[in-house]
Amino acid sequence: MTNSDADHTETRETRWLRESKGEGDSAPKTPPDNDKPGKDTAPVMRAGIKLVETAFAGKKRVDDPDTDIFDASNFQQVRNSWWLDRLLPSGVKNYFITAFFVCNTVWLIGLGLRLSVLGFDNVGHEAWEFVKDRQWQMQPLLLLVHFVCLRLFNGIYSRNFDRAFTHLDIRKPELDHYKRWFLGQRVNLLAFAMALPFIVWEVVEFATAADFYQTIFGADSPYLGKIDLAARNAEAGVLLTLWIFEWMMYGYYCYLMISGALVVRSVLKKHDFNESVDLVLTERHYRPLFNVSAQAGSLVLLYGLIHGAYMFYTKSTWNDAAGMILLVVLLGIAFSMTWGAVRGELKGNVLAALEELEKSYRAARTKLATMHDVPGIEDDIQRIQVQLKMQLALQQLDYLQTKYESLGRKEFLGLVFKMLAPVGSVLARIIRWGSLLAAIGLGGAAAIGGGSEKPEKPPAVNEAQPNPGANAAGNNP
Repeated sequence: MTNSDADHTETRETRWLRESKGEGDSAPKTPPDNDKPGKDTAPVMRAGIKLVETAFAGKKRVDDPDTDIFDASNFQQVRNSWWLDRLLPSGVKNYFITAFFVCNTVWLIGLGLRLSVLGFDNVGHEAWEFVKDRQWQMQPLLLLVHFVCLRLFNGIYSRNFDRAFTHLDIRKPELDHYKRWFLGQRVNLLAFAMALPFIVWEVVEFATAADFYQTIFGADSPYLGKIDLAARNAEAGVLLTLWIFEWMMYGYYCYLMISGALVVRSVLKKHDFNESVDLVLTERHYRPLFNVSAQAGSLVLLYGLIHGAYMFYTKSTWNDAAGMILLVVLLGIAFSMTWGAVRGELKGNVLAALEELEKSYRAARTKLATMHDVPGIEDDIQRIQVQLKMQLALQQLDYLQTKYESLGRKEFLGLVFKMLAPVGSVLARIIRWGSLLAAIGLGGAAAIGGGSEKPEKPPAVNEAQPNPGANAAGNNP
């Protein structure tokens, strides 16, 4: 057969297959390079370079307030009636400068008051004893964490307020009314009411506890032998004021979590989701309602880690432990209230949808039972359509029930993962930069070790090669 006959006999399928494999005439074949010795490692090198660039190149961070609680927008001041937030500046830089200044000022005030009580005869020694004091080592850090959590709690609850109700049929004026109620003047009174039991306990301990100084500074502190343990000096008064200030910020955290859950519950009782229940469950339109609780969980974990370190290091009283436990319990209550409100809102719609699907299934089954077995393609097609309708109804029934029963599980896992996100981010950065430093260190060690060894001089062409066997033979008698 000639070449022209072969071209005419080639089918379209063969030509498409050949073109898909790159065997067309337009793709010239590259002759293999047989002159290069060994295996071509260029692709491997390019892949390694790409991996390093991906790991260590500075990428532009995507701003996603739903996942990043430390987003800069959360440090912006928002309109609310909380007195302390209104006193603090807006913006990340100004806010941290102010918080750092306040924390260090409090520390310096404590140092000045101690020196005024003990005298200024041995300032260096007394200042060093103050620096070594565990209570004053941790108080500036704990106060800074309170400042950070204060603005972040306020930011995530106020900025996510409108987005939480995106998929509900609520109008903007009514939503603004809820927001004014949530962040209105009552926030100052209710936040103080949440913190009042802890404040009262601190004041009572300050006034009546015989071992107050031993508990605060430690029984083996040399400071205890230089003061009157029965009286309360100015330094102890500054510590009490600082604790009251921190408990008021703590009360604000508690107020936001509980009041936010109450607002969600109230809105869901009066309003429905915009879409049908199957679309709500499939696309999880209720998810924005849980985002705030998940972000609050991240802050609770951050606060808990620092506060736990403070309690362990300073051997604090059970009052601090009770506050930490209550904060975790309130977070769980807020999440449970939101969970119950969403399930209660969807329950009626889910039951109605299930009832309609059951009716459709029963009607199809009844119709199938009454159909006569008549030969013919039209009867077979009708029978298949009825069976498909029954199968579809069963699948929709199972799908809706599964989605409804699993409602909140992913959100709970999301709460846990978001709580661990700050810790995981820190660990990831440590591993990332630790690996980079280790690679640099190993590369430097290899370079130093390789540079110190002199390369062996190759023997000359006319130089006789050493023959260990001949030398051994020559030495034998």
